[in-house]
Amino acid sequence: AETPAEEAAEAPAEEAAEAPAEEAAETPAEEAAEAPAEEAAGEQSPVLLATVNGEGIMSDNASLLDALSYYQELAGSYGMDVSSEDTMSLLRQYSMQHAIQTVLVSQKAAELGLDTITDDDRAALAADAKTQWAGIIESVISSQGNVTEGSTDEEKAAARADAEATLLAYGYNEETYTNEYVEYGLSNLLFDRVKKHLTGDETVTDEDIQTYYDDLVKEDREKYENDVGTYEFYTQYYGQSSYYTPEGYRGITHILLPVDEELMNNWKDLSARLEEQQSAAEAEPTEAEETPAGETAPAAEAEAEAVPADDAEPAAEETPAEDTEPAAEPESAETPEPTAEPVTEEMVQAAKQAILDSVQPTVDEIKSKLESGVSFDDLIKEYGTDPGMQDDARRAEGYMVHNDSILWDPAFQAAAMALEKIGDVSDPVVGQYGVHILHYLKDVPGGADELTEEMKDEFRSTLQSEMENEVLQSAIDEWMDAAEIVYTEEGEPWKLVIEEADEEEAPAEEASPAEETAPTEEAAPAEEAAPAEEAVPAEEAAPAEEAAPAEVAAPAEEAAPAEVAAPAEVAAPAEEAVPAEEAAPTEEAAPAEEAAPAE
Repeated sequence: AETPAEEAAEAPAEEAAEAPAEEAAETPAEEAAEAPAEEAAGEQSPVLLATVNGEGIMSDNASLLDALSYYQELAGSYGMDVSSEDTMSLLRQYSMQHAIQTVLVSQKAAELGLDTITDDDRAALAADAKTQWAGIIESVISSQGNVTEGSTDEEKAAARADAEATLLAYGYNEETYTNEYVEYGLSNLLFDRVKKHLTGDETVTDEDIQTYYDDLVKEDREKYENDVGTYEFYTQYYGQSSYYTPEGYRGITHILLPVDEELMNNWKDLSARLEEQQSAAEAEPTEAEETPAGETAPAAEAEAEAVPADDAEPAAEETPAEDTEPAAEPESAETPEPTAEPVTEEMVQAAKQAILDSVQPTVDEIKSKLESGVSFDDLIKEYGTDPGMQDDARRAEGYMVHNDSILWDPAFQAAAMALEKIGDVSDPVVGQYGVHILHYLKDVPGGADELTEEMKDEFRSTLQSEMENEVLQSAIDEWMDAAEIVYTEEGEPWKLVIEEADEEEAPAEEASPAEETAPTEEAAPAEEAAPAEEAVPAEEAAPAEEAAPAEVAAPAEEAAPAEVAAPAEVAAPAEEAVPAEEAAPTEEAAPAEEAAPAE
């Protein structure tokens, strides 16, 4: 489970600022000395809950309490009532099972002679802990925002002292963190040794890797082949990996020219007003529609009232704007204000032309240089203002644009798909963020992605770990069956009742407690909205198993919980996570506002 140190590292700056300095500076010993006498008197000594082959598990067992804390957080994230005795009974049972498994692995390590811990083992873990601690400190400093590039050494030292005080308020300093890290690390070390012993020389083969890859491709093909919107939502909005690319994508680079703000706002305002007029006109029934054949006027009127104007399709989609005259119907809530000048298509086109005229000299320069042999890539560097196009790797691949894309400004997308052949350059196009000149860079190959050596190494590591964990868990199940486990009266509430547990829904069933540790790029904040709600059905937009935060990953009994619970994994500095807003283009976002996808 997350350590207080990590929670402190992820705390918002304002929360950290609220911690009084004098309170943060207190040591745990001082805090204990100031505790009310009645509170101290109410503390109970640890009690024996169970024995495993004669070895006791006390009520203050670290493995037990860590698992319980993890399961409480997990249950809460699923909306379960952790104040309910029924819920807590189930969580205690799973936590006890985790503690028993940890004891059994430790006993097996001793039986096999694998439990020898050297000074070098401790020293290596301590060195790792110091590195992790330094990262946590830097993360807290960053979250508090007290240091800038221009900060003096004194200001930096003060910020570091504030960060250390914040962590101390959570009960952590470098020494306590290092000690906990080392203990977790030693537990993991025993798990690793036992796993290696059990798996022996068994390794992952090239055939295993190919099969694993083929399955991933098949899964992504079924998900994305005929659904470009979902593909873009997960891969470019959430930054998830995909091993399959739908057919029909092309790589587009562009030069984004800035436009006078007044001209741009005028065009946007007129466009929005025209759209509102068209929507209102579409929502109003015509005289012929007011009383359909065979239907009374009141019935037709009731039907019209049943369809809110906001739900009607924009008139522009069915009737050319130039054919749409301002409605001469009686006033209604949906029509523009009587005093407002109706907007015509001609007015919108005139505003757009004013924008094009304002950048025409620059456009002429660009065309002239293209004709003289200057590369489009060099012209992007010289004239372009899209931050995404300043990245060499992105410029080399271009933006992936498809007829069914949901991420791009419609004007940009239409212009990109109108280009006929690779190498073509568009005329200037007015979009939401300026004027674009687009270049058809290449076609993006569809189908399965190439299986690279880097991917093979990644898959080999994943499969090897899965294999070892499966072997270990199978062995643990056997050891559990053979073990002499005796519960005391105090431990009865912690006893796992298999029949009841099978009928109850565990908090999760996919991995081990510590897999909740480092936040991933694929985990998107709940408040994020889909880039295009119309294009991605709600039921498809965020499947729980894919969009759920990493910390909801699963119960202990399915893997070796303790071995992955080391603080090393929970101490990843917060700034390493890609901010969702940088990887989350909206359906109206032009490339200028696009940041590199999370990959």
